[in-house]
Amino acid sequence: MEDERHGLVAGLAVALGGGIAVIALLVLFLGGQSGNSSTSTVTVTASAAATSTAATSTAATTTTGATAASLAPDVVAGAYTYRSFACGACHGLSGQGGVNPAIPALTGAGQEFTAAQLRKIIDKGAGVVSDPQAPFMPVWGPVVSDTQVDQLVAYIKAGLPTVPGSEPDAVPAGASPQVAGQTLYSTYGCINCHGPNGLGGVPNPGAEDQAVPPLSGADFRSEFDTPAKIKEIIMGGSVIGKAPIASMPHWGGVLTDEQANDLVAYIQSFK
Repeated sequence: MEDERHGLVAGLAVALGGGIAVIALLVLFLGGQSGNSSTSTVTVTASAAATSTAATSTAATTTTGATAASLAPDVVAGAYTYRSFACGACHGLSGQGGVNPAIPALTGAGQEFTAAQLRKIIDKGAGVVSDPQAPFMPVWGPVVSDTQVDQLVAYIKAGLPTVPGSEPDAVPAGASPQVAGQTLYSTYGCINCHGPNGLGGVPNPGAEDQAVPPLSGADFRSEFDTPAKIKEIIMGGSVIGKAPIASMPHWGGVLTDEQANDLVAYIQSFK
């Protein structure tokens, strides 16, 4: 038995020694290769990594593409319209809510309301609330086209699925108040009614001048001649004219104080 144990130990030693020798030879070989033809070794490794990365990327792309491809075109378009008109600013991304207790989530709206009812709410609004901290659903009829309303209804009826690329733009990190305000001007839909650079001109038949007022020009500068006055109209809103009218909703219960100040900085940069 003692001889067998010695034999086994000796065998293991030989095996380990052989393994170490092989590893040593590999190290010497690879070291020699790195001095002469490291390209082949690196190429093989990089190729394998690239293949793995490409496979992972392809799998992710395929999953995303399948999600988008499985949705009806009007549902996908509705997700982009939802973004363009800043619906998510109040109702949350994908209608999840949580922005303000007074604003309902939309995740169950597709089941709760018919397509005709949803269209009416979008076109005609849901009443005006005087409390500036309790936002209301404004009238969108004069601003949003029939096609866009159909797309929004289709998106809501489909359960507001996530559509890649339809997320709102984020304010760049470290942005100045004016740059941040420029991003918010689009993200919160100001541009849809007041136009680029606050030029206005969007039709609003219920208003006295038949259009959404501009946020630039001599008249605006004369009436809103301080940052405080501009901020007040942003946070408190304005309803002038007969219903249904595309009114300026109050953003006091949605925007933070900093965001309102950023918007003021951007508006003050207008002509």
